[in-house]
Amino acid sequence: METLDSIIDTLAPDSLLRALSRVQLEGLLAKSNRRELKKGDVLINQGDEEGDFAVYLLSGALKISFVSAGGREIILNYCAPNELVGEIALLDSGPRTATVTAVVPSAVLLLPTQAFLETVSNNPASVVGVMRELARRVRQLNLVVESDRTFSMGPRLARALVRLIDRNREDGELIYNPSQNDLGAFAGLARENVSRLLTEWEAQEVIERKGRALVVRDIEYLELLAEFGDDG
Repeated sequence: METLDSIIDTLAPDSLLRALSRVQLEGLLAKSNRRELKKGDVLINQGDEEGDFAVYLLSGALKISFVSAGGREIILNYCAPNELVGEIALLDSGPRTATVTAVVPSAVLLLPTQAFLETVSNNPASVVGVMRELARRVRQLNLVVESDRTFSMGPRLARALVRLIDRNREDGELIYNPSQNDLGAFAGLARENVSRLLTEWEAQEVIERKGRALVVRDIEYLELLAEFGDDG
């Protein structure tokens, strides 16, 4: 079982919680509730009226997605252990903007919104830290949106694959074993385009399919394509 010290020591470097002092974090985490999730469990639904908690992932993986006005699923990100999800609710308690689903069996901490607001309100320095982290995320989001508008299909799928490579392994296998539908939702592409590109890259030995698993054989090629696009 995780201790408060181990959780604090392993917080993601860019976590919104880094804006809090260690004492503040200990107080906030002490008020949180642990929950175990099975694969496929939905923890947060897009459109839920009241966001009264954020989610800290202890183990496993979470998918953050939303359904567009046209009914298409768009995957915003995958959350790894030590990361925070649903943090917008910590600031405005408004309706949920995305759905959070367990990709594999997972353990999470539910951090109460009210406890977070009380913690931050008691320390002006924490407010500044939260604002800086939010500004950093806006900049990051702008870069993602701009690249998605600029890049064609190949670079967009390459960016998705690069983000999903399991860096704890050396064989190039993807984490979470995403389906072609999930890859399309993550890259903003139709499944048919994903299938065509994967077939081309398999023939070029950029990727390899092992049953349902996808393995990247030429990581450098995909990284260059992801960063510079077709003209790199």
